[in-house]
Amino acid sequence: MPLIGLLHFMIAIGFALHAHRTGRPQFWIYILIFIPLAGSIAYVLFELLPEVANSRRARRVATDIRSVVSPDADWHALRRDAQERDTVEAKSKLARECERKGMWVEAIAVYRQAARGPYVDDPGLLSDLARALLGSGNAEAALTTLDRLRAGNPDYQNQDAHLTYARALETIGREQEARQEYRAIAQYYVGTQARTRYALLLLKLGEPAAAKRLFEEVVRVSKARSVVLTDADREWVRVAQRNLDRNV
Repeated sequence: MPLIGLLHFMIAIGFALHAHRTGRPQFWIYILIFIPLAGSIAYVLFELLPEVANSRRARRVATDIRSVVSPDADWHALRRDAQERDTVEAKSKLARECERKGMWVEAIAVYRQAARGPYVDDPGLLSDLARALLGSGNAEAALTTLDRLRAGNPDYQNQDAHLTYARALETIGREQEARQEYRAIAQYYVGTQARTRYALLLLKLGEPAAAKRLFEEVVRVSKARSVVLTDADREWVRVAQRNLDRNV
C-alpha cells in the first residue's frame, strides 16, 4: 500500500475509533474502513465540524475571525437595524458597537438620539451616554450627565454608572473625591475592575501598602472556584498581578 494510502487508512481508523467511543451511528465505521479518504472527509464535514461549531470556544473563534475578515460587518448590520426599526433598543446596540470600535463621537450621537421624548431622563441611556463621553475624553460632560441622571432618578443604583462617576472625577484631577467613590463602589462592584482602579489611584496618591492589599485581594478572589471571570475581569487581574510583581 503506498505511503499516502496508508496514511489515509490510519486517519480513517482513528475516526472509526472516535465514532465508536462517542456513540456515533455504526455505519460510519463501515464507511471509514471501506472508503477511507471520502469517508474521513464526510465524517469531518457531517459529524466533527457541526459539533465543534456549537462549542463556546468555536463561537468565540468564529467571532474573532469574522472581526478580522470583516471588522465592520456587525456595525453595518446594527446601523441598518437602527435605521429600519428606529427603536431605543436598536440604537443602544448600535451605540455599544460604536463604543467597542472606539467610535466615540458616533456612539455619543446615537445615545443622544435614543435619549429623547419619553426616554430623555432614562437612567440606563444616561449612564451609557456618560460612559461614552468619558471614553471620548470629555470627563466634565460625563459628570454633568451623571449629575442629571441622579437628579432625575434619585433612587437609581447602578455599578457601572458609579464607576464611570469615579473615573471621571479621577480624570479631571478631583482625586480625593474619586478616592471616596472608588472606596464605596469597591464594596459591591461585581468584577475586578473597580478594586483594581481603586488600588491604582491609591498608588498615585502615595499609599503603596493599601494599594498592595487591594491588588492581593483581586488576585486571591479571582482564584476562587466559585468566581466566574469575564475577559475584562481577567485583564484587570493581570494588571493587579503585574503591580504585585513589581513589589508594590
